[in-house]
Amino acid sequence: MKYLLVVGFACDVYRKEPRARIFVGDKLIDEFDIPHHKDTLDTAMKNFWQNNHILQPFLEVGFENMRIKNFPPLRFYEIDIEQTQNQLELRIDINNDDSNYNNGFITNSTLLKLRICYFFPLDKELLSRLVTIRKKNFINKNYAWFCNNRNIIFNLNSNVMEWRGENTQTFNTKNVHKTFFFHSIGGNGYFYCKLVKKYGIFISKLSQSYRYKLFSTSIPDYLIDKYQQHANQRNTD
Repeated sequence: MKYLLVVGFACDVYRKEPRARIFVGDKLIDEFDIPHHKDTLDTAMKNFWQNNHILQPFLEVGFENMRIKNFPPLRFYEIDIEQTQNQLELRIDINNDDSNYNNGFITNSTLLKLRICYFFPLDKELLSRLVTIRKKNFINKNYAWFCNNRNIIFNLNSNVMEWRGENTQTFNTKNVHKTFFFHSIGGNGYFYCKLVKKYGIFISKLSQSYRYKLFSTSIPDYLIDKYQQHANQRNTD
């Protein structure tokens, strides 16, 4: 089955761009320098919640459109995975030793955020069927418990991704106070997550194996369209 991996970094470069190497399983699929890109998503999210009270209903698509408008530059990878596989590891190695370290102190360094890390089947029809299944089960007797569950599939930043730094700095997405989504990261290390086979596709491991909370096709559909536009442009070069 074909999957689409989409990665995007915000990066505040001090003197030298950090180097990223992406591995799917034990296969290196890309190596590149991360360019400077000012992060705008934090401010956009803050403004969104200021304009939408937490108890006031709003369309989920409005929140997703806000995120899309503030995406960093994206890198797309079409990955074909054998159906016989049951587990898959994703790792992004970061080489970033750019700082003015001196006598045990650092006042300037290159910092980055992994803002986008999506992994999902490259199949709009399949994604649409998953949304239909979710809607059928969304309102039921377990509604309150259902909504308290933090399962979010395809967006790896919101579920299972971890940062493991060589300086012993670690972040994960299970604790909001330690998630790298809200923190700029410096130094060498790697992002890591493990994907499992569920419903016949690879997804992040769910905290409750038979229910997921947040999923719509707005962002995956946008990313597929964006990827196909780039693919078509390459074909005409």
